[in-house]
Amino acid sequence: MQRGRRSQHPQRVVVDVNILISFLIGKRLGGFITLLQEAEFLLLVSPPLLAEFVDVTARPRFRKHFPVEFAHQLAMALAEAGELVEVEAKSPTPLSRDPKDDYLLLMAKKGKADLLITGDDDLLSMRSYGRTRIMSARTFTDELLK
Repeated sequence: MQRGRRSQHPQRVVVDVNILISFLIGKRLGGFITLLQEAEFLLLVSPPLLAEFVDVTARPRFRKHFPVEFAHQLAMALAEAGELVEVEAKSPTPLSRDPKDDYLLLMAKKGKADLLITGDDDLLSMRSYGRTRIMSARTFTDELLK
């Protein structure tokens, strides 16, 4: 499904940390970020997203997949590749079933995101938030990256 707007300006995309981690474990994160840029998508990042990425990737269970230093370098690369959206880590009022994920919705709203890509069922069940369509990574790649 090609969108007519693509030639005007890139679609703005928030990618949940769970998706970034799964691509990192599968050694596909660099390719995913390159693909986003080549396909004219703009990755949105925020201090809470980068902090969660660093926190999660520092957990011992991920050492067998990649060194912690590599994860820190990737966090810096994400910050450089994306557009920074300043949001708080928590919303003053709950926006979803899991308030820990509300910062993603705040990012989507403040960053005027077209898409939020996540593997989180609480967010996926919402289907959209304001103007932002919420979808799985599979739906994103199947519909928008072909």
